[in-house]
Amino acid sequence: MPIDPRFSTRDPSLASDQLRDLIASQPKGRSLHQAFYSDPSIYALDVERIFMRRWLCVGHESRIPNSGDFFVHEIAGESLIIVRGADREVRALVNVCRHRGSEVCYEKEGNAKVLVCPYHAWAYELDGSLRAARQMNERLDKSEYGLTQIHLRILEGLIFVCFAADPPKLDDVERTLRASLGRYGWADAKVAHRGIYSVDANWKLAMENYFECYHCGPAHPEFARHHATDKYLAPEAKALREKVHARAKEMGIEIPYIANWPWSAAPGEEMVDAFHDAAYPGSVTGSEDGQRVAPLMGDFTDYDGGFAYVDAGPASTFLAYPDYGVMYLFIPRDIQATDMEIVWLVAKDAKQGVDYELDRLIWMWDVTSIADKKIIDHNQKGVNSRYYRPGPYSPMEEMPRAMTEWYLETIAAGSND
Repeated sequence: MPIDPRFSTRDPSLASDQLRDLIASQPKGRSLHQAFYSDPSIYALDVERIFMRRWLCVGHESRIPNSGDFFVHEIAGESLIIVRGADREVRALVNVCRHRGSEVCYEKEGNAKVLVCPYHAWAYELDGSLRAARQMNERLDKSEYGLTQIHLRILEGLIFVCFAADPPKLDDVERTLRASLGRYGWADAKVAHRGIYSVDANWKLAMENYFECYHCGPAHPEFARHHATDKYLAPEAKALREKVHARAKEMGIEIPYIANWPWSAAPGEEMVDAFHDAAYPGSVTGSEDGQRVAPLMGDFTDYDGGFAYVDAGPASTFLAYPDYGVMYLFIPRDIQATDMEIVWLVAKDAKQGVDYELDRLIWMWDVTSIADKKIIDHNQKGVNSRYYRPGPYSPMEEMPRAMTEWYLETIAAGSND
């Protein structure tokens, strides 16, 4: 079973009464106080009360198809080895040697029969158990010195991990992903491309930006040309959505509307949502010209004129088109440093240069992510100003508003820990 990391040396310095006062003074329906985006003590709270307690998506199973395949995922100061064992099971091992604490894997990915710490050559099996401790006392009980293992689940090909000893349940997430991304064939997909877009901003600003399309028209004309999300409250967008739903139903594919994000429907469940949106007439997918870029996936034998948004956990979002998928992983590095890892998925049998051209496949979400970096960076610079004051959310910013309300409730709930 995973070991609970208590992080006793990481107790944030912000006093509970200060936090309560700050939360109490937060104006409703407005963006957060500056301190929530800039105070190191609050960032420490974010790490302990959100990222160490919730399920986080770290990648797609297709990255490690063979026994011994591994990749290292770093988040909020912690490093994990995601490895497929000799028994074909995938595990999340903490990348900290049980000898004197060195990282075991320096490489970001690869294949290994044994995990050997380069510092003193302690060797670990792929399941994390200690295989050999070079020149140590023979009385050393190797069973006590395996690599720490944390919870891991694979749902529709997506690898989720949780550091908590008692993580939230994933029943809602599993049902939702099966009914949405399952129809798009994500469990049988493969990674076509990965990109890291680093922003000089707090993780909450990066996520707030993703969860609203109020900015799409001004900042993302490429996206707004093809996706009705740009005007999702307008009557014409609603009418398009109804047509897409009817078309999908004719095809025997219905993507449910589920709104358990950021609040989960049942106590103890991880948050999740799913939403089936429409493309504008003449567009069938997210590409430069709106036309197909890869073979159809999953249950799709034709285009339905739409696509699906799915969010699971506090820091991962997904976008599924009939011909390809996009994973967005938000990875906090520091108080004002966040990586947006973007992963493009295609059908597992699709061949680059034959079935799809990589430049065409990634174009939409590469150009969009580059633009996002620019606006998020400038957002943080403005928030850092002594003249910044929380501003009102628009009707198009319902999700960021809900996210900030959930966020305040979540960090307040742990104030007496």
